[in-house]
Amino acid sequence: MEIKRCARCGQFFETINEVCNNCIAKDNKDIGKLKNYFSYGYVAGKVSLGDISNDTGITMKNLNRLISNEEFEGVYIPETLSENNIDKKKIVAKV
Repeated sequence: MEIKRCARCGQFFETINEVCNNCIAKDNKDIGKLKNYFSYGYVAGKVSLGDISNDTGITMKNLNRLISNEEFEGVYIPETLSENNIDKKKIVAKV
């Protein structure tokens, strides 16, 4: 095993995981919130990462990290909804 820095709290720990043992439950809770949001409150092209962060209470740092997991593969959510940086064809919700 190697020594890593927890992606969530910054604590050094020895494991193969991305987060320390103290943060695993917090990550699982945030993943549940995110899945619930995609099931009930998500409308493609109508929300940004900031909106999801505000609605779920998940920090932007953790939201970006969780969205990049295999579990949410194919999900693209813009940081903002400005017309200049949205390609509506890329916004897909697949959970």
